[in-house]
Amino acid sequence: MKHRGMLPGLLLAVAISASPAAFQARPITAPTGNAELIETGPGVSFAMTEADYQKLVKQLVHMPAFVPMTKKPTGLSPKARFGVNFVFEGRNRTWILDGDKASGYIFYADLNGNGDLSDDPHHRFELVDGKYSLRFQMQAKAKDGVETYPVIMKFVIDQIAPPGTTDKRLALLIYNRTRRRGQFLFESGGTSLSFSITGFNGIYDEGGDGICFDLNHDGTFDPEVEGYSISEKYVNIGDTTYEFVVDRYGRSVTLTPLAEKRPARVILEPGYPAPDFAFVDLQGHRRQLADYRGKVVLLDFWGTWCGPCRAAAPQLVAVYKKFHANGLEILGIAAEETPEKLTAFMAEKGMNWLQTMEGDKGPIATLYRITGWPSYFLVGVDGRIIVAAPGGEEIDIPGELAKLFREK
Repeated sequence: MKHRGMLPGLLLAVAISASPAAFQARPITAPTGNAELIETGPGVSFAMTEADYQKLVKQLVHMPAFVPMTKKPTGLSPKARFGVNFVFEGRNRTWILDGDKASGYIFYADLNGNGDLSDDPHHRFELVDGKYSLRFQMQAKAKDGVETYPVIMKFVIDQIAPPGTTDKRLALLIYNRTRRRGQFLFESGGTSLSFSITGFNGIYDEGGDGICFDLNHDGTFDPEVEGYSISEKYVNIGDTTYEFVVDRYGRSVTLTPLAEKRPARVILEPGYPAPDFAFVDLQGHRRQLADYRGKVVLLDFWGTWCGPCRAAAPQLVAVYKKFHANGLEILGIAAEETPEKLTAFMAEKGMNWLQTMEGDKGPIATLYRITGWPSYFLVGVDGRIIVAAPGGEEIDIPGELAKLFREK
């Protein structure tokens, strides 16, 4: 998947007594500790033959962040397999695995981002607990070419079945999400508030990155209650709303109090009303989610640039054909900038349902706190959420729909 999932924060009723923190009058900045690798929820990048890799390159070469391979290392064996999605410094680089389970694997990667994999050092995977794994720790360069920041990754070789298939393929599990922790010290009363931030590839300030506040002071972070996407920008602490700003490289977080308290954010949990929103479909008609009350609505947050989104299209086409006459509507919220590629892909796959288009930081994705693609919300006939998966979590769409329409 295009794996950017971060802390799908859902604000429930949290008992927070009014504290001196609520009366902090000036901005407060707190430093963070060292980065810790989060070894759950990896991204998956499938290994390919060189011929299949070259076919994929033709699809990706127009993307500014993608660096195609221009030269491969000498001496590769016939077992060598190629892949993409080795990402840091904002660039998507090529990698090569050579070897097998019996003899072990050598990893080649375009570390310097010049497309030439023959001028980068290679690395050997180690067998740990029955899995071949490799840990990377490096200093990446900022856009200014001067400042550097730490990047920590771990790669694990596994056999995975692509979405919609049962045949397993060689794949690289990529763990590139990290956490840094810190504590705010408020002036009034000397109170404190612990927090943690999470990011990908050493970057912590992008829309899908996350921050958790220990709002109930229990010493733990509940991502469903106390987790916020960076794009949300605001948190209510006691009787005060603060704007939070995370340093790009995760070194610190700043809270700035607002003069007026903002309303509590909506709850995105099963059983709660799905937030209404207006949108313009691809034909230029203005609509609202509320127009489809009485229907079962599947909100599909996706993009043509997202491999798992593309892979999920046949399944969505199948469930739409099966259940549309019974009252299913699908609304695609496409993270696209221009309609040409979107409409061409829809026509090719037979995606004949409603679509609207916005960037990956668009108002609907922000409202639903989307942190990974594809993401889904299943909304019942009463307008209440049945399934919430804002972070790119896998859900059994056919199974959920079968249960709903069997009950009718």
